[in-house]
Amino acid sequence: MDNLKALIIQQLKEVYGNIKVYDEPVRQGLITPAFLVLIGKDTQERKLGKTSELQYMVNVTYFPEDERNAYTESDKVSQVFKENFRYIGNQFHVNRLEAEKHDGTLVITFTVNKLVREIETGTKMQKLHYGGATSE
Repeated sequence: MDNLKALIIQQLKEVYGNIKVYDEPVRQGLITPAFLVLIGKDTQERKLGKTSELQYMVNVTYFPEDERNAYTESDKVSQVFKENFRYIGNQFHVNRLEAEKHDGTLVITFTVNKLVREIETGTKMQKLHYGGATSE
């Protein structure tokens, strides 16, 4: 999950320049313009065999620089986001992307899915047999 958040932050900085990006809610001293990246929900669904599908619900909030033009600024940020965030780090496919203006901010939500397979790490063979001799 931390890797996903780090990839989103890196991509935000690449797309929007050296913008301030927070990865935890800020109570005081918010510097605008800025993004806040949170993973609000994650789920795991078991599939066949030892495969699971992980799903992350991502919330990216944009805090505009100019409150007087917040809607216009948010529209531009939303459009750029949709064009540049089809994938996260060329690893994760972005699904169900939504952008909503709320209380002078732009709230972007989307899900990311990832398939994982369990790998057994136990020792397969305890002893080796060489023609009658045993080696451990």
